[in-house]
Amino acid sequence: MGFGLPIPVLDEQVMAQAALSDEEITYPIIDYCEAYPLGRPGSLGRVSMAELMSGQIEVEGKKVPTGGLASRARAREVAGELKQRIAQGRFFLTRPVAPLPGAQLIEG
Repeated sequence: MGFGLPIPVLDEQVMAQAALSDEEITYPIIDYCEAYPLGRPGSLGRVSMAELMSGQIEVEGKKVPTGGLASRARAREVAGELKQRIAQGRFFLTRPVAPLPGAQLIEG
């Protein structure tokens, strides 16, 4: 399941964050097999979105295949539909109904 939501670009700082390239967006490499279930902190390094999108990354000297869980083509389609609805006045921004869950809510 996917969803699209508009990011209100209210100032230059928001624009700078929204315009990051795949090379600038990085994620930690987490060992979900052992470290995560046992509550051990830390990661095996960081990897960029560009590296993830390439189809493989290197972790501790080993090549590991990667794959996306989302479609960029579909994301562009959803963004286009959202843009059209906003332009036609069929989509309105409101105050948040509830906060998105964070790690503290998931763990408890």
